Amino acid sequence: MPKNELQKIWNNDIELPYREKVENLQQVLIDYCEDNNLDIDLPEKNRKTVYPSYATYNHYFSNGLYIREAFFKKNYLGFTVIHNTANPLFLMKGKIAFSSEEGVQELTAPIHILTKSGSKKIVLVVEDCVVVNVHPNPNGLKDLKQIEDEVYSTTFKEYDNLKAEDFWEKWKAIKKNNIEE
Repeated sequence: MPKNELQKIWNNDIELPYREKVENLQQVLIDYCEDNNLDIDLPEKNRKTVYPSYATYNHYFSNGLYIREAFFKKNYLGFTVIHNTANPLFLMKGKIAFSSEEGVQELTAPIHILTKSGSKKIVLVVEDCVVVNVHPNPNGLKDLKQIEDEVYSTTFKEYDNLKAEDFWEKWKAIKKNNIEE
């Protein structure tokens, strides 16, 4: 499925605000897969992030950072979680198309972008790819469930509630306290 196919899907609900469009399209995909007995990876109860069974991941932890390396096969179509903070995304190999408030964009490796705080995307893997995300991890967490609770939101309502707390200011305060100790 090339980029123009994602563009056609995206343009179906052109009149809706971005958030509603992404949520509606995600629900359409879920309903379609369930109605047609197709495999679809959904979040487990009390989990925020879907780790698709057909993708593989490596997780790295560094002083103040969490790094996730993901390997996706061609033709994967899915939805990201909502990022609580801006963070860099590095496309190391391959080609992907994704939705944004500006429409559908395509990236070809090697390239990096800044994922905006509050963004949720529809992603289409055009060629097998390797994607690396780098997230702040000021508490040095290594438990993925705890990290997910910090860096991702599942709903825009949850994100809007968290947005009131400035994550970066909280991170600076934690780092300052660690240095002073």
